[in-house]
Amino acid sequence: MITVEAALSKVQDAAREGRLTASSAAAVTRWLSEAPFGKYRPKLLQDVADGRWKQLDDAFFAVLEFGTGGRRGVMYPVGTNVLNERTIAESARGLADYINGNKAVGTTCSCVIARDTRHNSPEFAELCARVLAAAGVKVYLFDEPRSTPLLSFAVRHLRCDAGIMITASHNPPSDNGFKCYAATGGQVVPPDDSGIIECVKAASDREIPETSLEDGRKNGSIVSAGADVDKAYIEAVVGESVSHARGISIVYTPLHGVGETSVAAALTADGFAKVNILASQRAPDGDFPNVPGHVSNPENPATLEAAIAEAKATGADLVLASDPDADRIGVGLPVTGDPAGEWTTLDGNQIGVLLAAFVMKQYGDLGKLRSDHYLVTTLVSTQMAKALARREGVRTEDDLLVGFKWIAERIDREGPAGFLFGFEESHGYLKGTYARDKDASVASMLFAELTATVKDRKQTVVEYLDDLYIDVGHYGERLVNKTYKGREGLDTIRSLMKAFRTNPPRTIAGLAVTEVLDYKTHEVRDLLQPGKVGPLPEPSGDVLIFHTERDGVRFAARPSGTEPKIKFYLFARSHVDGPDSLPAAKAETARRLDQMVADIEKYVEGVV
Repeated sequence: MITVEAALSKVQDAAREGRLTASSAAAVTRWLSEAPFGKYRPKLLQDVADGRWKQLDDAFFAVLEFGTGGRRGVMYPVGTNVLNERTIAESARGLADYINGNKAVGTTCSCVIARDTRHNSPEFAELCARVLAAAGVKVYLFDEPRSTPLLSFAVRHLRCDAGIMITASHNPPSDNGFKCYAATGGQVVPPDDSGIIECVKAASDREIPETSLEDGRKNGSIVSAGADVDKAYIEAVVGESVSHARGISIVYTPLHGVGETSVAAALTADGFAKVNILASQRAPDGDFPNVPGHVSNPENPATLEAAIAEAKATGADLVLASDPDADRIGVGLPVTGDPAGEWTTLDGNQIGVLLAAFVMKQYGDLGKLRSDHYLVTTLVSTQMAKALARREGVRTEDDLLVGFKWIAERIDREGPAGFLFGFEESHGYLKGTYARDKDASVASMLFAELTATVKDRKQTVVEYLDDLYIDVGHYGERLVNKTYKGREGLDTIRSLMKAFRTNPPRTIAGLAVTEVLDYKTHEVRDLLQPGKVGPLPEPSGDVLIFHTERDGVRFAARPSGTEPKIKFYLFARSHVDGPDSLPAAKAETARRLDQMVADIEKYVEGVV
C-alpha cells in the first residue's frame, strides 16, 4: 500500500499538472491528513496509487449541498461531492445538531427514518440512526423499505421534530440521497435548510460519534416503526377517496421499488379487487434489472411498456407505475377503451389536470366544493389547471418554485383546511393533508377511481381529457433535458444559464420573445424595449421564464437541484372552438412545440 506521504506528493503533482482542481486537491489532502477521515484512508490511498484522478476530481471538487430535495448524487466510497458513509454521517449529525439547538429546554428531540430499496439504503438508514442516537435524538427506524410519502406521514403521526428518507427517487442505480424533513412533514425550507447546511459544514471538520444499533435498541434511543404507522397511513390515504366506482382491472408495477407496500396496499384497501402486480418488476432491487436503461422513472413512457404489454394480454383497463420511493406515478391507458387496441401514456401535466378536474367535479357534485378551496402548482407546470380552477370558482396558487416542498409550505401558509389538490409537472400529486409530500398512493387511487367513474358512464379517460380541452383550450407541454456530468458539466450548465440570462433568444417558433422573468435577480426585463426593467417579487430561485407575443406560448429554463441537468419547459396553447376543431388545435399545439424544441436545441448547440 502506498504511504500517506507518497500519496500527498502525488496529489500535489496531479494538481500542478491540471489533473486535479485546486479545490479537489485541498479536499483530498484533508482526507489523507486529518483524523476524522482515517477510516476512509485505505480506499483513498488505493485511488491515488491507481491514478484515478477523474473519479477523485468529481468526488472532491465541491461539497454536495441540499437542493430541492436535500442531498442526492452518485455514490462513491470517498469524497465530499458524493454519497458515502462520511457524507451521510455528516448530514445526520448536522440535522441532529440543528434540531437539538432549536429544541425547548428539557425536551428530547425525535426523528423518524425510512429508506427505499437502493444499494446502500439499509446501511445509510442504520448509520443515520446510530449518529442521531449518539447525539441524543430519539429515533424511530423503519426496518423494512418504505415510501417517501409514508415517511412524511410518519413525521406528523409520530410528532417528530424531523425525518430522514434515504432515497434517490427515480435516479439511476449509481445514485442515492438524503432527504431531510421538518416537523411539518414537509421537506426543509428556509431558514431551516441553510441552518442545517451550516451544522453539516461544522460536522465535516470533526469526528462523528455513533452508538451501536444494539445499544440503541437496548436503551430505547432507537425503536422500530412499523405496522401501526402503515395502518394509519393507508387509512389516511383511503380517506381521500372521492368516488364509489370500482369496476376496472389494473396492472400495477412498482418498478422494483417500495410501491407494493403503499400503492398496491392503498388500491386494495380502497376496494379495487383486480390489481395485478407485474411479476417481472415486482421484486425490490436496486439495480432495477427489468426496467429499460435501469432507470425507474415513470415520466419515461418506456418504463411502462412491460406493464402495458401485460395489460393488453390480460384485458386490463389501466396501467399504473410508481418510482422506487413511490412518490411519483406513471399512467398508461387504452386510447379507445379497448385493452386489445392502441395504448398511450400520459405526461405529468395531463395526469395533474385530469386529477384536479376530477376532484373538483366530484366535490362539486357532492356539494363539498367551497369558495375557500384552492389548488397548488408550480411556475413550470401547465396553466391549464388554472383555467379549470377558474371555471369551478376555485383559486390557484401557482407562483411556486420546482420542488414539492414549496407546495407543502404553501399548504401550511394558506391553511390546510382549504387545500384541495396539488401537483407538479414531474408526476408528483397530493390530495389531503395527512402528509406534506407528493404521494403515488393517493394519486394512483384517485386515477383508478377516475378511470372507473368514466367507464361507468361509457366514456374513456382520453374522451374525458378531450372534454376538458374543449372547455378551456388545448394546452400542450414539452420538457427538454440536457445532462452534463461532473465538474465540467456543472460549468456547462452555468454557462447555459448565463447565456439565457444575458443574451436570450429573441424569437422562438417564429414568435417574438417579449419579456423574461428572472427569479434570481427578481427582475422583469422587457426584450422589446431594451433597458426597461420592472420588479419581480418572490419566490427566489435560479429560474428564467420567457413570454412570447402569443398568449399561452412561453418557455422556462432552470438547472436541476438534484441531477446534473439543465431543464427547459415549453408551453403552448391553441384555441378550441367546439369538438370539431379539437384535432386541428392539437395539431397546431404539437407543431408549435416541435418548433420550440428545435429552436432550443439550436440555441444550446450555439452556446455549448
